[in-house]
Amino acid sequence: MATKGKGLGRGLDALIPGYESDEKSVDTGVKQVHISYIKPNEEQPRKYFEPEKIKELSESIKLHGVIQPILVVKNGSYYTIVAGERRYRAAVLAGLKEVPVIEKEFSDEEILQIALIENLQREDLNDIEEALAYQQLGERFHYTQEEIAERIGKSRAAVANTLRLLTLPEKIQSFIAEKKLSAGHARAVMSLEEETERLAFAEHIIANGLSVRDAEKLAKNWKELSSAHKPAKQKPEKAAYLKQFEEDLCQNLGTKVLIVPSGKKGKIQIDYYSNEDLERLISLLNNGEES
Repeated sequence: MATKGKGLGRGLDALIPGYESDEKSVDTGVKQVHISYIKPNEEQPRKYFEPEKIKELSESIKLHGVIQPILVVKNGSYYTIVAGERRYRAAVLAGLKEVPVIEKEFSDEEILQIALIENLQREDLNDIEEALAYQQLGERFHYTQEEIAERIGKSRAAVANTLRLLTLPEKIQSFIAEKKLSAGHARAVMSLEEETERLAFAEHIIANGLSVRDAEKLAKNWKELSSAHKPAKQKPEKAAYLKQFEEDLCQNLGTKVLIVPSGKKGKIQIDYYSNEDLERLISLLNNGEES
């Protein structure tokens, strides 16, 4: 296991000599590599790349080339991307044969952190991708939330809140990844306890385009509101023979009779309307005739 690195929250400029986080040209340590020898990093935190933005970048690359080199590490006969997969994808789309790269040596830990930091600085990660990256840092390198926060330049509370998103059902996580819900909406959803309520509430937020503030207000009363709108359960139809028994008893006893079945058991409810009526019914049931 790699030794825990320090100071990675300072940014890529401080970590990598010759690497600039803007789009200026870099000459130090740059070499041209055939694009077929470059491979994306399978552990790249960013999983979704917007096709339209990749296409726009590829058009720019056709005109100006790849201005900022791709950061790579040597892996056998291939180079693995540490930072710059978006440029790599656009270069492939633009039909380039070679791209500029900067080759450096990094531990597995540093590769993951640099990829995470680059995406965070450029706000390329959705909230679920960010949460998964934090989880990976914790599981692979045994970082505490405090250590993750220190290395990426965020507060421990921000890291904890982001990780909490992974406790949500997968469908709600997909809403967040697709940016149909924000992290603020997700916090309102998490204030509900039951999974079915959370999913229904998330879908309601999306369908009605609620703001985070409106979602937070609604969450406080959601359980009562959703219960009020649920259709009442319909009672099962009573068997015909039970209805006939009820009619026969009503005629024989001269009062309302209700048979309430419950599986193989049940109860018979006989109404009376005065003390005298009660005595009459008791007499009928005891003797089979009215006294």
